[in-house]
Amino acid sequence: MSKDFKCPYCERWQEVCHDDGFGYAEDEFHEMECSGCGKSLVFTTTITYDYVATKADCLNGGEHKYKAVTIYPVKYSKMRCTECGLVRLPTDQERKEIEESVK
Repeated sequence: MSKDFKCPYCERWQEVCHDDGFGYAEDEFHEMECSGCGKSLVFTTTITYDYVATKADCLNGGEHKYKAVTIYPVKYSKMRCTECGLVRLPTDQERKEIEESVK
């Protein structure tokens, strides 16, 4: 069971059922009934973002490190830099290698 918050009355952990998007909207009071004591309560939602920084030497004079992103049909596969996410079309040689790798 997910433990989203404790009931303010009985302190039993509550799980918010997000069916149909319930409980996701910020700046709103969401009403539900405690699964422990049965009392009605309201809760609000706060959405937070976490950021993770990584080195991107290719943006500082280094070489891009491309890796194939294989999709189907294979002819639409692309090459993506593993450091900065830059996407480009594969060269003819890279396309051949991609096609060989999926056989």
